[in-house]
Amino acid sequence: MDREVEIRLLGGCVVRTGDEVIENLPQRSRKGAALMIYLILHRGQPIPAPRLIRELWGRSSNTNPENALKTMVSRLRAMLEEISPKLSACVASGQGAYRWENQSGVFVDVLEVLSLSDRLRQEMTESERITCCQQLLSLYDGDLYAPEDMLNGTSAVSQLHRIYLDTALNLIELKRNRENWSDILAITDAALKIDDMDEPLQIERMRALVHLHRSNEAMREYRELSDRERRLLDAEPGEDLQTFYREMSQAGSALRYNIDVLRGKLTEESDRQAGPFFCDMETFREIYHIQIRNLERLGSTMFLGLVMLGDGEKKNMDPIVYSGAFAALEEILRRNLRRGDIVTRCDDYVMALLLPTVNYQSGAMVMERIEHIFYSAYPRERVPFHSRITPLGGES
Repeated sequence: MDREVEIRLLGGCVVRTGDEVIENLPQRSRKGAALMIYLILHRGQPIPAPRLIRELWGRSSNTNPENALKTMVSRLRAMLEEISPKLSACVASGQGAYRWENQSGVFVDVLEVLSLSDRLRQEMTESERITCCQQLLSLYDGDLYAPEDMLNGTSAVSQLHRIYLDTALNLIELKRNRENWSDILAITDAALKIDDMDEPLQIERMRALVHLHRSNEAMREYRELSDRERRLLDAEPGEDLQTFYREMSQAGSALRYNIDVLRGKLTEESDRQAGPFFCDMETFREIYHIQIRNLERLGSTMFLGLVMLGDGEKKNMDPIVYSGAFAALEEILRRNLRRGDIVTRCDDYVMALLLPTVNYQSGAMVMERIEHIFYSAYPRERVPFHSRITPLGGES
């Protein structure tokens, strides 16, 4: 359906038509907004005038409530007409009752949420159920806007709030079947912004953290939740929370096994890598920033080296000669630098080096040795070799 007009009542009261946003509807008529929301929540149902009067005025001493209701309906229609004729047509009446008849092109988030909730009670495939849940959750930007004049507002808010939480838990169960733990973490993070006290959501979040190998974080959240229950309820953690703790304890052995396997794989990979680590400039930059933080924390030093072939004037350089010389230089670096040194190409004939765990003297000796080996293959007059080394971190 094309959305010519949108009414958003979840997380606020906003009406959109085209590019225009009208957010002051309750300010223009608080009771009018309450009437509109009440009719929307009972879509299609004729609400007798006496019932609306009770809902909107309660035991007010209004001497002519029937006339007051007619006046309010007239004002609401006029206010909606200013926004869109289709909106005004949604407020229907007949036989002493009023109802909301949603028109084509009018989208109401609450009605869509209720429709999706009805669909979830029907038979559908797992993929269809996941899609339906995701659509419902995406519409819920916050609890229903319920003006004080809407006497049943609290129950309506609670009903929609429960629909949202049940849908989130439904989707989590579907994602758990597929072991989509990152998705579950994202779902719980979003849902806990709506209700940060919902224990089932918190347990599901902690369970996802365990499966994502973030057990320390899960344990910290478990302790905070347990402490809160003891403080607020003066009781030990509930059975669901205790069950989760037992699951997490059992997962500990599996996680220790997994980390040993991972450590073995990492060691196996590093054993294949002899000599320095060659990488692109972006990776070199990331390693540099990590190393700098370590140097600042430990107060130690690392050296940055630069090796350049030629005088910088590319027009004076024979591409064939220099390409061969640069390939030879790369092989010299590969054979003569240590494991742990980092190398990247930062220009056509320029290499940058990171040399950890050396002092200035040993670093300078490394550069001299590379220069000596290079000139044994390429005479100085054919391919000039330049190098420089400078400390990073503790030394100045």
